[in-house]
Amino acid sequence: MNDVNGVHPAWGPKPIEPTHSVTPPDAATGAGGVSDVVEISNAAALAAKIQEVPEVRADLIARVKEEIAAGTYETPERIDAAIERLLEEHFPDLL
Repeated sequence: MNDVNGVHPAWGPKPIEPTHSVTPPDAATGAGGVSDVVEISNAAALAAKIQEVPEVRADLIARVKEEIAAGTYETPERIDAAIERLLEEHFPDLL
């Protein structure tokens, strides 16, 4: 009974099966499936974001500081605009 083809004990050799499918390299990767990869470091990504920051408007900052010191910066219109922006940002469904 041991010579029946296809019957093997549980502890015997088993056929090798692939764990994942293998895809052939496409034309974009070139011969042999080699392709270039670019990795950007965290420092480089941060440096790129810094380039996007708008310039500081020193004249505007100086004017606002003067208005705050003089007590003329906080007007009812500005307070209403600030409240509206906060509501739009945090509670957009209410407006």
